[in-house]
This record gives sequence, C-alpha cells and structure tokens, in this order.
Amino acid sequence: MKLKVIIVDDESHARSFLKKLCLHLYNDIIEIVDECDSVKKAVTSIKKYNPDIVFLDIQMPEENGFELFKYFETITFEIIFTTAHKEYAVNAIKNSALDYLIKPINISDFQLAIARVVKAKSHKTDFDRYKLLAENINNQNTGKERIVFPSKTGFEVVQVNTIVFCKSDGAYTSVHTLDKKYFTSKSFKETCELLHLSNFLRVHRSFLININFVVSFKSDEFILEMITGDKIPVSDKSFTKKELIDAISK
Repeated sequence: MKLKVIIVDDESHARSFLKKLCLHLYNDIIEIVDECDSVKKAVTSIKKYNPDIVFLDIQMPEENGFELFKYFETITFEIIFTTAHKEYAVNAIKNSALDYLIKPINISDFQLAIARVVKAKSHKTDFDRYKLLAENINNQNTGKERIVFPSKTGFEVVQVNTIVFCKSDGAYTSVHTLDKKYFTSKSFKETCELLHLSNFLRVHRSFLININFVVSFKSDEFILEMITGDKIPVSDKSFTKKELIDAISK
C-alpha cells in the first residue's frame, strides 16, 4: 500500500515542484491524494483522506502552517515542514525532532526527509512531538524550551536550560544536565547545531558549554569549572584569555 501524501502550500509552483519530486523519485511508494493552498483547505483534506505524510508550508496568508495543530487533538500523520525562511522557528522544529526542508528544496535533503519519515512511521514514539513543537514555539524566548535527543532505546526529552555541557563521545554525544547524563546517537556536530543559542559556547573540539553554569576559569591551565564540578578544557587555538572571559561574561 502506498503512502498517502497531501501537499499544503499557497504557491502553485511550490506544490508542483514537490509533486514532481514525489512522483519522479517515489512513485512506487507515494500517492499524492490532494494539494491545498491554505490551512483551512488542508484541514478538510486531512480529515477526508487520512494521509500518511503532509508537506506543510509555514508562511501562508490568513493562517501559517503551525495553526494547523489547533484543528486536531492528535496528529496521526507525519509532517515535513517547508519554508523559505531559515530563521523562522527552525530551531523549534529541530528541537522537536521533526523534519523540515528549506526552499529552494535540495533533492538530497528531500530524499533524506522522506527516508526519516518512512523510518519514523515504523517506530512508534512515546511522546507527542507536535505538542512539543507547539510548546517550543510558545517558549522560544522564555528559556523553557525542551529538546529531543534520540537514544539507543528511543528518545530523551530534555529541558534546554538544564544542560550544563555536551561532550563528543566517538559517534555519540554525552549530554550532561544538572542532575543526569544522557547519551544520544546524534553526532557532536549535530548537537552543536541544535544548541546554537546565545548561552551555549563551543570551547573545544569536543566540548560545548552552557555559559550560565560556569563557576570559574583557571587561566594558567585554560580550564573551566562548571557548577557540577566538571572541569572542561578550553582550546587556546580558538580563544585568547580575554576573548573567553568576554564570551562567558556576556
């Protein structure tokens, strides 16, 4: 049975491009059941067709893509967001472990998104990522955002402002919070991208710290002490003493 897909975008050329990609690359597993140019029409279509995947534009007239959530108590389909604005809530989307595509859409990014969604549909998760997204959208500037880290057994949901530091651990990353340590299958590079926030600073090729939890800096050893007692090395190739002090004092 093919995956039923609905494309939601107010621009006809964007809908047409996505449709062509689906039919050209995934005609054997995907069926386009409808195209919609507004959230209102999408709600009707989703209730009618019960799709497996919805491509959802964010910036649209009348209602943006995030408004779709208020019409459903639970989201039973996978969503791939599409946006021309890199800064528009992308962190909230990434933190909620959801997929998105930046316009103009790159074919390899499109293929990766489809592969992840197909895989996700075969693994039931124990939390509602869409509720988490809505929560993070509302809390983007309050310091209460939560982030999803994939682990060996599923997912861990962590409040961002409790993360003290992250450490590269081979192909994995260890995430150290105020009271617990998590291991995530995300690479250190991916973790740094997720935590690309003003209070996080990469001080070493293997360490990302939350500057709010720095207790002291030993300038003779280039070592930071964190509130948890952990000692974090600082790369003297990346910072001078003054630059580091300025960075953690802002």
